[in-house]
Amino acid sequence: MSTPLARSRYGSGLPIRGLQADARALSSQDFEERHGNAFLLLTAANLARPQGPASTEVQLIGFDDGPAVATASLSLVAFPVVRTGRSVGHLVTIGRATNNDVSIPDLSISRFHAFLKVGDNVSWQLQDAGSTNGTTVNGLSVPQQGHGTAVSLKSGDNVRLGQVELTFLSADELRDFALNLER
Repeated sequence: MSTPLARSRYGSGLPIRGLQADARALSSQDFEERHGNAFLLLTAANLARPQGPASTEVQLIGFDDGPAVATASLSLVAFPVVRTGRSVGHLVTIGRATNNDVSIPDLSISRFHAFLKVGDNVSWQLQDAGSTNGTTVNGLSVPQQGHGTAVSLKSGDNVRLGQVELTFLSADELRDFALNLER
């Protein structure tokens, strides 16, 4: 799925430009079989340095995009929502540590931050794993495990993990997005 180089630079994320060839060459079904049926898309702007002691800065660890993955000062990285065998059980784990299925190397994300599971009607459900900086979907807090029910996700939802904002997308929508970048 991802190369060791991509994993070290982007966690488990893949630069969107790297998915364009597969989006062009593969059918929707083949694209989904190769990369998974859901993604978290990171659209990270180049951020300025903090202005003072009260300000914060969101910065991916080792995240220094070249022009191949930057578009109008934005970096586009897709994190496939797939079980990789690095986590235990039926959950897709999300966190900063590399032993998560979805590894996002940002300091505001806990080592084991949240997890996804397939719910009713084959929809994805998100639950916070007791993270330090919390999880939200469309601005609403996601309950921690044991303190409420998981939140169902639909394509286009805004997911915030710590200070990192991502967009949850189906494989078809991510594939269409990658193809539309070429136009």
